[in-house]
Amino acid sequence: MRWLDPLEALPRIAEVLPGLLAGQADPARTALLRAGGDALSVRMDRAPARVREVARELAVSERQLRNLFTEGVGVSPKHYARIDRVRAVASRAGSTRWSELAAATGYFDQSHMTTDFRALMGVPPRSYFTGRLPATTPCQAVRASVTGSTGGTGGARRPLPRPAPPPRAAGPGG
Repeated sequence: MRWLDPLEALPRIAEVLPGLLAGQADPARTALLRAGGDALSVRMDRAPARVREVARELAVSERQLRNLFTEGVGVSPKHYARIDRVRAVASRAGSTRWSELAAATGYFDQSHMTTDFRALMGVPPRSYFTGRLPATTPCQAVRASVTGSTGGTGGARRPLPRPAPPPRAAGPGG
C-alpha cells in the first residue's frame, strides 16, 4: 500500500467513499430520512412541518422517526428542524425585517426566533450579524485529549460551560 499525497487522497476518497457507504445504507430508511428532513426543513413557500405531522405523513411512529434521525443524522428530528430554521434565518438575514423573517421561517414570533438563535449560536441574531460573537470554547473531547482526563466525572456527561455573554453596547437596539 502506498501513501497518497493529501492532494491526491481527497479525489480518491470522493471517488470511493460513496460506493462504500451505499452498500451500508438501507435504501428504504434513507428515503424515509430524506423525506423527513425535507418535511422538517424551511422552504420559501412553507414553514416546516411538526414532528408529529411528519411521522404521520411517513406512516411511522414518532419514536421510529426519532430513532431514524438519531441514527442517520445524529440529532432528533426536533433538533434537526431547529437547526434548519436557524440556518434559514442566517441565510435570509438582512433581506427582510426580523419579525417578517421569524414568520417566514415558522416561528411564532420574533422573540422565539431570537431564543432559538441564541441557544444554537451563542448570541442573538443582531449581535451575530454585527460581528459580536461569543468566545470560542473547545468541545469536551478536545479538552479531554489536551488535559489527559475525562474531566473527572467518572465517565458521566457534564454540560460544557456556557460562554460569557458579550458586553452590552450602550444605547438602544443592542
